Amino acid sequence: MKKLKPQPFEVKRVAALAMILQMLHFSRGDEMRWPLGICFFILLFVSGCGQSSALQEVIDERFMMDTLVKITVFCEDKQQGKAALEAAFAEFERISILTNRFPQGNGSSALGDVLLANKNSGLKPIKVSNDTVAILERCHYYEQLSGGAFDVSVGPVMELWGFGGSQRVPTDAEIKQTLDLVGYQKILLEPQQKTVYLTKRGMGIDLGSVAKGYATDQAAAVLKKMGIKHALINAGGNIYALGSKADGSPWRVGIQDPRNQQGLVAIVSVKDAAVVTSGDYQRYFEEAGVRYHHILNPATGKPAREVMQTTVLGASATDADILSTILFVLGPKRGMDFVQGIQDTQAIFITPDKQITMTNQLTKQLEFTGADGYRIIHDNS
Repeated sequence: MKKLKPQPFEVKRVAALAMILQMLHFSRGDEMRWPLGICFFILLFVSGCGQSSALQEVIDERFMMDTLVKITVFCEDKQQGKAALEAAFAEFERISILTNRFPQGNGSSALGDVLLANKNSGLKPIKVSNDTVAILERCHYYEQLSGGAFDVSVGPVMELWGFGGSQRVPTDAEIKQTLDLVGYQKILLEPQQKTVYLTKRGMGIDLGSVAKGYATDQAAAVLKKMGIKHALINAGGNIYALGSKADGSPWRVGIQDPRNQQGLVAIVSVKDAAVVTSGDYQRYFEEAGVRYHHILNPATGKPAREVMQTTVLGASATDADILSTILFVLGPKRGMDFVQGIQDTQAIFITPDKQITMTNQLTKQLEFTGADGYRIIHDNS
């Protein structure tokens, strides 16, 4: 099968050294249930990494894009590091405003591209930024490639379920009616004119499955431009490791047990790569003992059920963010067939019966922890 190159945003090989600790992830002021720890629990094992004594560690973390973003840089001058961190966080804030489908809750009057496009659905095209054009073009590429398993026009259905507000299980009739507003083909993007038009009144774009990945890539590019050669970014489970450890060895990243916030199911070794996870524990509510999570199948308007968690490894956090959602919707069988057509991309699937499926190359990178009840069922070539 011909490999399709994901055309990642610029990623250069540099060394990195950092440790991401467990973090607390809050929802948008609602009562949605979240695990006490970060949705994607990452441990970076850094003992014996050969860090140079001349380098100084500078760390900052801020709550933005509905998650705790933590950035660690190593540099010779702390002032340089602090300035670089400010610039990187400014990128997260800038992308957050552009891509947020909700009004800013900090008193800001800024209206982003997505919010304006949604407000003007069925009325008129909206002028958008270069970043929004780039994001929507990338999304459209994967919308077509996945046959609609990924679709950013799913916003109205997200609102119907109350993700971002008061959660409830809608009726089948309500879902069917709302699905009439869904369909990436109804989004008219004109890259040359830099406009986007949602052709039906009531349509809405939701970039929650790509925005943090794109912001992570942009923040990494800013750090590099400011002379930072050693850095690690964690945007709520969107991990971007720039290069390897200082001694050239890979980073060891723990993959969370989706049913035990303190546990790991595996440890994966990565260099110069993004690691992104989508899980049914990240944003959900329960009704009558049933878990309803936010990763919706655009075809049915209901939560995808074949897996509990997917993890994607690749060069671009943007692509990995999108792909983790696609694979979650497709499930392990169709998802495995799909991801093997994407160049330089690896994936892990965890099903509700605790079976782990992964792409063949990961057998050399992944260490299974033997967590209770989990087992690897096969490795695909």
